[in-house]
Amino acid sequence: MAAKFNNILSVGGVTLPDPSKMHIEDYDISESERNANGKMISQLIREDVHKIICEWAVLRPGEYMIIRRAIKKKFGLRVNFFIPEQDASGTLDMYAGDRKTPIYTYENGLPVYKGFAMNFIEM
Repeated sequence: MAAKFNNILSVGGVTLPDPSKMHIEDYDISESERNANGKMISQLIREDVHKIICEWAVLRPGEYMIIRRAIKKKFGLRVNFFIPEQDASGTLDMYAGDRKTPIYTYENGLPVYKGFAMNFIEM
């Protein structure tokens, strides 16, 4: 029986509203150059640096503020999420990347956000 996962995404123990879209990418960091003979010389600095790309279709003010408060310090965030290559939930130290906050409309004088997007990048 497959494992079941709750709390798709949490930051510092705070469960965020479930993203409408969430892509998990991993990168290898290397330093490369070519020598005088044109041959590439490369050194692998670090493997499997994770990046989580999130988007929320619609957020009400309370949901939006849960996210903003959770990422307030921007760096050193303890982010828990499902890590595909580990086939398990795990926690990594990450930082909050750029945020895009479009306001879609207003309900009773309060903004409704459509398409709020942000990234979490492993430190």
